[in-house]
Amino acid sequence: MRKKGNPADGFFLCFLINLLFNFWWGLIATILFVLHFFLNIPLFLSLIGLFIWIGVAFLSTALVVWAVSTAEDDTPQRENLNPYSAKNSDVFPPAQAPAQAHMPESTIDEGVKADVSDSIDNVEKGNS
Repeated sequence: MRKKGNPADGFFLCFLINLLFNFWWGLIATILFVLHFFLNIPLFLSLIGLFIWIGVAFLSTALVVWAVSTAEDDTPQRENLNPYSAKNSDVFPPAQAPAQAHMPESTIDEGVKADVSDSIDNVEKGNS
């Protein structure tokens, strides 16, 4: 889950990155600014291009920051209903499970012992 923080965290960095993504508006403003000196076009045209560039980047960054701040973090943990995934009891067995894992020989079922010994005898004799 996402750590809850101030929605404005990293806003300035995101704003600068957004300015780089929208560099075409800045390029237009720069071209209009250079043309102001060579062709005597009005300076306000380059200022309009500059304000559009900064305004679009600011509004799109503000929209993303607002959308992230509205995300709900308090979603409750749901039960895993997938029958093929490991359950918590399989991954983290109860405290008694390690003691049961090291069972003495006498607790092993006699039928299992007989089956295993018969299998070993058959392998040694060459029968399958």
